[in-house]
Amino acid sequence: MRRRCGRWGALALVLAARSCTFSASGPRRRVVQGLVQAGLARAAPAWAEARTSEERSAAQVFRDATPGVVSVSRSLRPGERRRPAEDGLPPSLGSGFVWDESHVVTNYHVVRDIGPQDIQIVFLDTSVKDDMPTREVLKGELVGTDPFTDTAVVKVYPPVGKRLVPMRPLPLGKSSSLEVGQSVFAIGNPFGLDHSMSKGIISGKSRTLDIGERPIQGCIQTDASINPGNSGGPLLDATGRVIGVNTAILTASGTSAGVGLAIPVDTVKKNVDLILKQGFVARGFLGITFAPDAISDALQIPGVVVFSVVPNSPAERAGVRPMLNGTIGDAITALDSTPIKSGTDIFRLLDKHVPGDVVSLGLRRARREESGDTTVEQVFLNITLSSTPRRK
Repeated sequence: MRRRCGRWGALALVLAARSCTFSASGPRRRVVQGLVQAGLARAAPAWAEARTSEERSAAQVFRDATPGVVSVSRSLRPGERRRPAEDGLPPSLGSGFVWDESHVVTNYHVVRDIGPQDIQIVFLDTSVKDDMPTREVLKGELVGTDPFTDTAVVKVYPPVGKRLVPMRPLPLGKSSSLEVGQSVFAIGNPFGLDHSMSKGIISGKSRTLDIGERPIQGCIQTDASINPGNSGGPLLDATGRVIGVNTAILTASGTSAGVGLAIPVDTVKKNVDLILKQGFVARGFLGITFAPDAISDALQIPGVVVFSVVPNSPAERAGVRPMLNGTIGDAITALDSTPIKSGTDIFRLLDKHVPGDVVSLGLRRARREESGDTTVEQVFLNITLSSTPRRK
């Protein structure tokens, strides 16, 4: 069927050529273009191969980044066969990129559900100039994670008795200096299609991604196409520098159509450095679970209502009062003299502190008098932060 379509396409071009009056330009040029596309002309004129400077720049970004973008896979489970595709690669979980000479960075949620030693990293061999380039599968081992920023670091090991493939770290940019409207490129493995690139712009900055216990602050919003499998891959600027790590899609339909969000590289760099140094990221920990902001709004209580307090935490030792039997306890109204309006405000301020720092917590506390009346007082507590409990 494909060959038949090709013949009819060529016939149509020939018939069109016979019905034209040829001139130095115009119809003849269009017919020659059609013949070239149909494969009937051997030599393509220079103008047929011309690309815009923007296209050449985008192609160069892809060529430079490809050696540093990887597929994150897992080992085969007992009785499981390799992918039915002809490449025979292990099951792809997401994307990642080369950080240094022996480490790859990806999302925590990409490697969360597999064993720390069951990770496999797939590199594309760019030295082979072929339509079917070869891929090299190497063993990976989880070094450490930071679930609160969806970051994971994997160490790559060479095959037994062989040297490690050349690792080509991607250059890092600065997310703090980004502007809305900048061109960006997302490279990864959407739906297992390795090393796919999409282009877009920065659509927004300083977005909050609420995907777990602690929202991720300062995320980059982009309209570059991000799909399942892109997670953990790099978001690049027009010069090919990493400015973010593609992480999530905000969608109202439950499909892959929506707004793409990437964790800013400034946040990633800080946390990766800590993981490489000590295996984890230590954060200041209060030991408070906050009630949804909607409760404060419905009850017209300023600040954030304390829902529960972790036993033996800094908050419990300082005397913070949680909700009890449906009765509202304390509401946080300030942290270090900064007014608090939502739980996001608290996390944003806590991210500036480390374990051992002393913070001043302003609380709105209701007190029931013997007469049955309720009075409200403002309480200030100095609390020494501990370290966030590490997840196993």
